[in-house]
Amino acid sequence: MSGPVTEALGNGTSAGSDLGVKYAKFRDASHAALGETMTAQIRHAVARVHGLENAPGDTAPIEAPPEDAAWLAYARRMPFEHTAITDEEAAAVVAELGEERYVAFSVVAALADAECRAAHVDLPGLTA
Repeated sequence: MSGPVTEALGNGTSAGSDLGVKYAKFRDASHAALGETMTAQIRHAVARVHGLENAPGDTAPIEAPPEDAAWLAYARRMPFEHTAITDEEAAAVVAELGEERYVAFSVVAALADAECRAAHVDLPGLTA
């Protein structure tokens, strides 16, 4: 998967390319921990909060997540309400996903948020 952050990090310099590769490996490991479907659902939920149809780099339609999933509501709050998420809400997501997958979930949501923000300001264009 690609996106504006990966593209910006792989700007042609050896240091930039190396950073881009490391970023992609980190991102991909988080995606693998959750699986393709859940990753797409999280990225889509975050993109919708940003007013985008899909997260940058995503083109395939997503399978609808269960509306009662605690993690779905949590993902929607990550971009602009993360400081208002309570310990109880976080604990509900941990109970649903497990600690390891909760960490991967948090990474996926945070990176999706960063990629959506980068898309809004044309981050790859800023690195030229």
